[in-house]
Amino acid sequence: MDNQLQGDDLLGALKARAGELQAQLSLSGQVLKRGAALEAAAREEGFRDWNAASAAARRTQTTVLPSRLLSASASERPPAPKDVWDLNRHSTWHPDIWSLMSDFIGPDVKKAFRSKPPEYLVSDDLTWLDDLVLKVRGIHVDSKAELAERLLGRYRAIRACHGTSVPTVNSFYEQGLRPLDIEEFHDQARKIFLSGEYSELSEVNLQRAMEYVSPVTREGRVYFEANERFLIEMCGHYMLYGSEYLTALAANLGGTRDYRRVLKKRFAPTLFVCDVPLENLHPGTVAEFAGTALESIFQELLDGPTYAPDKWRGAGFSIRVPLEPSCILGHFHPAIIRDPLR
Repeated sequence: MDNQLQGDDLLGALKARAGELQAQLSLSGQVLKRGAALEAAAREEGFRDWNAASAAARRTQTTVLPSRLLSASASERPPAPKDVWDLNRHSTWHPDIWSLMSDFIGPDVKKAFRSKPPEYLVSDDLTWLDDLVLKVRGIHVDSKAELAERLLGRYRAIRACHGTSVPTVNSFYEQGLRPLDIEEFHDQARKIFLSGEYSELSEVNLQRAMEYVSPVTREGRVYFEANERFLIEMCGHYMLYGSEYLTALAANLGGTRDYRRVLKKRFAPTLFVCDVPLENLHPGTVAEFAGTALESIFQELLDGPTYAPDKWRGAGFSIRVPLEPSCILGHFHPAIIRDPLR
């Protein structure tokens, strides 16, 4: 943990560490109460006890945090505005999809679907639906493309999360989320690994790592995940280590150790909840979300009251423009337990 952490960032990081300590001991059948875990986390960082850590946090509290710090539980946050698509709450948007496609998909199509559902109900190939509409109504339709266009008229934005590890959140609320600048991260790598602390490393090591790690899928993009639970529980490395590109460079430095560990928990694991304008998404991405939405409503049609979305289905995407600060709803510090890189 970095000694630059302040205010709620400091408390959030300590609470996250306390959760990890509890989880680690539970694996061996031991029980660590929350209070004891908080005390242990505070002492790890050089504080006398939890009260001392709390006092330090209060002294360094900033003005931006109180209004932007969110509950770690999505169910305890206010619902998204009606013009924001929140994939995590299917009950709020399933009726919208039926309504948007009602001129193609009515009771007759639903009845035919129930009587003979397709062998594979999938979103990447919707010929099962397009063929059904043609058979029942005699209408040729590309349902994915049609819904994608209509979604842009129905929703202003899609709710999604961006996970990272940062010393302070203030710059995000001032500058927004910026696409990856490769040279900026090369400079960061030099400051971290070539500052003299790791004498076994040189510019040669970093140049080799930069040659090996391709920036093609990362440069000029900002990444998001619309499935918050999936991001936290399956992709914790973004919040434990920070930049995936920087982490990849660290993994390929050579030397005498796994330099990714240098990055781990330098700063507080942080997750930003954002409303990303749909117009900023690539048309192909919107089309993929349209396909997923159609698969989802028809799966519910089959399952009835027992329907439950696949909680482990990722919904990641990227944009190639900055996300404005006004699009960031707030942030919280999740208690990351699983490290996918271990």
